[in-house]
Amino acid sequence: MRFLSTTFGLALAVLATFVAVGAAATLAVGSTSLAAGNGSVSSCGVSSLTAARKVDNSGNVTEVDVAGIPSACSGEKLSVTLTGSGNASLASGTATIGSCAPTCSAAVTGISPAVAASNLLGYVFAVQG
Repeated sequence: MRFLSTTFGLALAVLATFVAVGAAATLAVGSTSLAAGNGSVSSCGVSSLTAARKVDNSGNVTEVDVAGIPSACSGEKLSVTLTGSGNASLASGTATIGSCAPTCSAAVTGISPAVAASNLLGYVFAVQG
């Protein structure tokens, strides 16, 4: 009986491995796109962006100006998350990237909640089409 249960357990483990490998085989990963099944996500080529903040008289960040956005991203939505100590999210804002060539820039306003410039240590960018 012990041999039968061991053999059955091993067969289930091998079956689970084949199912996992088969599911992973449907994923395609490339340098500018990620796809699974029938849906795909493409990139407009964002690789290195620069940001400059604007601060009001109270010392709070009111705007983040982002430059170096490829023109392929024109018309898409840019999200910026302001980060602090430990890469913790402090606030965020969004802007629509306008038409431009060869590179674009965007002014992200409406940063919420208010963040003191002294607490801002970095930015996280995302472009959504």
